[in-house]
Amino acid sequence: MNLNLKELAVPIVGVILLAVALVIPNTMIAYGISLLIAIAALFRPKQAILFLLIYFPLRSFLIEVSPGLKLVGDLIIVFAFLRVVWDARKDWKSIFRFEIFEWAFIAFIIMGTVSAFLSDVILSAIIFQIRAFVIMFLLLYTVKRLDITKRDIMNFLTVTLFVTVVLIIQGLVEKLSARSLLMPEQWVNRQLSKNNASRIYGLVNNPNVLAVYLTISGILIYYLKTLLPKTKLQWVLNLVLVVLAGTWVLTYSRGTWIAFIIGIVIYFLFTRNWKFVLKSGLAVALGFFLITTPVTKLAQWISANTEVSEIVRTGTPETDPAFAIESSRIKETFQSDTFEKSKTTGRLFIVYKGLEIFKRYPIIGTGFGTFGDSASKVYSSPYYSHYDIQFNIYSDNQYIQVITQTGVVGVILFAVFLLGMLVLFWKRRKLSDKAIPMLAMLISVYWCGIIYNIWEDKTFTMYFYILTAVFLAYTSKKKEELQ
Repeated sequence: MNLNLKELAVPIVGVILLAVALVIPNTMIAYGISLLIAIAALFRPKQAILFLLIYFPLRSFLIEVSPGLKLVGDLIIVFAFLRVVWDARKDWKSIFRFEIFEWAFIAFIIMGTVSAFLSDVILSAIIFQIRAFVIMFLLLYTVKRLDITKRDIMNFLTVTLFVTVVLIIQGLVEKLSARSLLMPEQWVNRQLSKNNASRIYGLVNNPNVLAVYLTISGILIYYLKTLLPKTKLQWVLNLVLVVLAGTWVLTYSRGTWIAFIIGIVIYFLFTRNWKFVLKSGLAVALGFFLITTPVTKLAQWISANTEVSEIVRTGTPETDPAFAIESSRIKETFQSDTFEKSKTTGRLFIVYKGLEIFKRYPIIGTGFGTFGDSASKVYSSPYYSHYDIQFNIYSDNQYIQVITQTGVVGVILFAVFLLGMLVLFWKRRKLSDKAIPMLAMLISVYWCGIIYNIWEDKTFTMYFYILTAVFLAYTSKKKEELQ
């Protein structure tokens, strides 16, 4: 793995500047650093995008310590986008060249915006939600129009590897220290439920988002391993994958586990690549026995024999501690009282309320910023008081959010967006062996949409859109060569 530091200048300098912002958490300094890195994106857009691989997985941690860093990622994407548009000025028609799924997404954004204005949603809330959906879509637009080389892909995979190692180390320290080390003080003092206290939140500050990130990075690290010669570095990457798998289990993210299984099954059905399936299963098994179980037991021992803050027990002495908490979570999923609670305050309650609003506004919905999205969580919604909904709900279901906010028209447009990508991956499967992995990932993401607001998650959409953009650029070039 030969690294060219010149190709990583922006990420390296960017990390140094972030460290300065963390050591001196001054708002004006953070804004100045944000602007400097964004300007670098005008001159080195590909390197700036590599920096995003560092920034977004760490964003929650960074802005907790230095809130002025919250705009770094957005500014980089906007400046890189402007550079791409500027470079295309002599061929202005190419600026408006989109795939069908991209046109559907743009129309969906317009629909949600128009509907929000009709619902008298405040302008700041509308802009907030448009940003939540569009900022990473600009990344897709930008990367697709950059000349991505094999060397760029290696840099992409290498940066992902290093960030993953950092997240794993912090996550394991978090677990062993009962959330008392390598975390901001506000996170240390946070009150969590019994189940959630046993989960690793990581520097992304969310166990589900961390699980999604580790799933994607694990697959990319495995791919990196296939590109490298068989040296001792292969064993290092194998070790990273095992530790990653053990940490992944410690997030206890049931939804992500199911999504991973769905993706693996789809991939196997189309490729019959049983070796990859077996290696994946072996990594998870080794991770569980060599990392999850020892770390859980050690965390309990440390909690019982040292002065670290009290940790929630994960099981009785007779129960394997690594299994106990997840066993409890699975049992609770099917208990009648859990179901009743879900109908009154949980996910089913949100679905019922969403459908209730949809029946009243079935054609174009109520608009962005009105139900269960990022904007309504921050600014509330003009509809909540009419439907007895509390201020800060998050739908944790992308589909009910789309149904409620954009109605039948929006659902059709969003379906064209999702299915359009699926069709595109399928049609181009003979042009690239990456088509089936992308298709499998997308289908697994369909499931994630039932339990997460997955298309608003910056860490996931960053990786998905970058990978999609590289795939589109490569296969489009391949099509031109064959014609």
